[in-house]
Amino acid sequence: MYQPLHGSARPGIGSSNHGASSTPTECDAIFVVQGMWCSSCAFAVEHFLKKQPGVLDASVNFVTATALVRWLPATTHQAQLEQRVSSLGYRLTTQATAQESRDRLSRARRELIVRLGVSIAFGMWTLMASALHYFNYGLGQQVDWFIALTATLLALPVVGYAGLPFYRAAWRTLRAGHPGMDMLVSLGVISAMTYSAWQLWRGSSDVYADTAVMLVTLLLAGRLVELASRQTGMEALSSLDDLTPERARVWRDGHWASLPLDTVQRGDRVSVDAQATLPFDGTLEDAHALIDHAMLTGETTPVLMTRGDRVEAGCVNAGAPMIVRVDAELGQRYIDSLRNRTLQLHARKGEFQKVSDSVARWLPSAALGLAAVTFMVVSVRGIALDEAFAWALSVLIVACPCAVGLAIPVVTQAAATRGLRQGIVFKDLNAFEVLARARSIAFDKTGTLTTGQLGIREIQTAHGIEADEVLRLAAQAEQGISHPVAQALRRHAIQRGLTLEDDLPTTHYPSQGVIVHTPRKEILRVGSPRWLEEQGIDIPPDTEATGKLVGVARGRHWLGTLILDETLTPDAAEAVAHFRDASFTLALLSGDRAANVHALGHCGGFRRNERFAELTPDSKARLLDTLPKPSVFVGDGINDTLALATATTGISVAGATSQARDIASVSLLTTGIGQVWKAHRLASSAYRLMRQNLAFSVAYNVLALSLAMWMPIPPVIAAAAMALSSVSVLANAARLYIPSDDDTQAQMGSSSSGQTNQASEAEAIV
Repeated sequence: MYQPLHGSARPGIGSSNHGASSTPTECDAIFVVQGMWCSSCAFAVEHFLKKQPGVLDASVNFVTATALVRWLPATTHQAQLEQRVSSLGYRLTTQATAQESRDRLSRARRELIVRLGVSIAFGMWTLMASALHYFNYGLGQQVDWFIALTATLLALPVVGYAGLPFYRAAWRTLRAGHPGMDMLVSLGVISAMTYSAWQLWRGSSDVYADTAVMLVTLLLAGRLVELASRQTGMEALSSLDDLTPERARVWRDGHWASLPLDTVQRGDRVSVDAQATLPFDGTLEDAHALIDHAMLTGETTPVLMTRGDRVEAGCVNAGAPMIVRVDAELGQRYIDSLRNRTLQLHARKGEFQKVSDSVARWLPSAALGLAAVTFMVVSVRGIALDEAFAWALSVLIVACPCAVGLAIPVVTQAAATRGLRQGIVFKDLNAFEVLARARSIAFDKTGTLTTGQLGIREIQTAHGIEADEVLRLAAQAEQGISHPVAQALRRHAIQRGLTLEDDLPTTHYPSQGVIVHTPRKEILRVGSPRWLEEQGIDIPPDTEATGKLVGVARGRHWLGTLILDETLTPDAAEAVAHFRDASFTLALLSGDRAANVHALGHCGGFRRNERFAELTPDSKARLLDTLPKPSVFVGDGINDTLALATATTGISVAGATSQARDIASVSLLTTGIGQVWKAHRLASSAYRLMRQNLAFSVAYNVLALSLAMWMPIPPVIAAAAMALSSVSVLANAARLYIPSDDDTQAQMGSSSSGQTNQASEAEAIV
């Protein structure tokens, strides 16, 4: 089935359910539109869909060949939509896999190369014959007429075969009620050939077959460049599909079976071999596992996961074979949501795209009218009909809105592709503009500015007790507990190579501590210093430090205290400094205690009046409203969802909760706050290129039309100018595809930061 965008009340349907009924009141989905030849086709399909009964909204993107459609299932069905679109000559199909998308673009490229080859081969001889006529070598009128006839005949394969896609697209868009640039191209080519035939019938050698050939050839060449740009962008999007295997080992009927991913259901148990990629999002059933998130987040240091933790498709099992219970089926995984959100970005339209579309829609009609006016005015002035026709033909050709239609989509795709390379997913087209123009940015603290993991700052011990022994006893007592402190102790113990005993009798006192009965009949107490004192254990007064304290005692004797603190991400201070240098208003918003917020905020480069502590989700949102607009909020947790929605645009960091990722307009796949600064830089570049492309394309059409109406321009020159305008827009956007230092840092930064963290934590333990 097609790819639904939301939860479904019935299989295969993406819906927004506004009532109590199990039948969805609205459905929305992304489709692939086959048969589109240019941006005019996208305009035509989009407006045709919008006119259909039951369709609430539709948005079609030519660059990705996708359609985002929202409709009422009570009024219309998917099959009806497909049938109605097919009546125009297009095909509305289900979402394509990565390989299907590649095959489709490869077939289109091969066909385009063949047509361009035919156009060049025959067009070259047409132009050579036309050159003999233009330069007039005194061959005589009959020979000149024969050369003109030869040029026209040689142009027939170009016009009849190579130019066929233009006529097909013109007919389809005309049937849809929205003729576009292909109509102008077709009229220009047919008019040039019809006029040439009429001139030959009159015995004249003044033909315009070379104009028709140049128009088709140059446009096909432009289409080939455009297709290459689309392929480059789609490769990055398809790479998300390539992260997971095609089959999974599933427990079925009492044995393990290798099955295709689309046959695996929620609740199935999947076996993942060592160094194999996880095929599904699920819950870990083993006691512990090492998970490498490098392919999904760029973080190359494996993370220790314990039973009950959630793991995601695309990650690699860096340890022993493990068992995962599937929580999300194919199409519902986190990696699938990333792909769908990216496709939605392309399908939706921002303000620049709406301006571009409106100009491209009225330009063909304006061009036809201006060409007719030019012909009449020039004829009235006493200029010969053949010259008046050539004048009007130039107006018709030069006004093709190719550049206007491509101005924004090519930049959007290039920027989204560049973002994916850097671990940044833009899910809202307006995020480019907001991030580029933002005046303020606010950060959550825990899990955003910090790594989300506690680090051991210091281990204080009694006389004669080793720090490693205190850490081992604390980690052993905390086994089976999912609290962040317990996870941090176990992680550090494993990193230090300490041996932990399993299945010791324990008594857990939530938020206080743990009592462990050892095989040597000893009682081990691990917990907060206050709780240990309540247990009758004397704690040295100098252990009353700030941070998260974990005391360890054997019997009634204190052995040591571990002091844990949140770890600031290595690039946080640098990123904050970049935003300050860019004149952003900064804020650190946290629900934590003021002492912790001020201490960490100071290390992160926030001034005292920029640190706000002990905030509820509501107070975070109210404070965001007071910041200069447009505003940006960066967060990771469920408690950040209101702030993410309140800000003009929200950014979720790597490792954020699903709720935060769903609300955010931008999702970061790679760890580090430096990614936020990279997202701002990328958005600024994209916004600048959008303005440049739109200004250039509109200015070109206005200037070219004015010149073509004011003075006679050879139709061949008009065709070349029109094709060059499209190529210029593509070339300008293609600058975003050029690899930069940010691309390599996105892959290497997490690795180096992870190693730095590990080293610093090891030093703290020692």
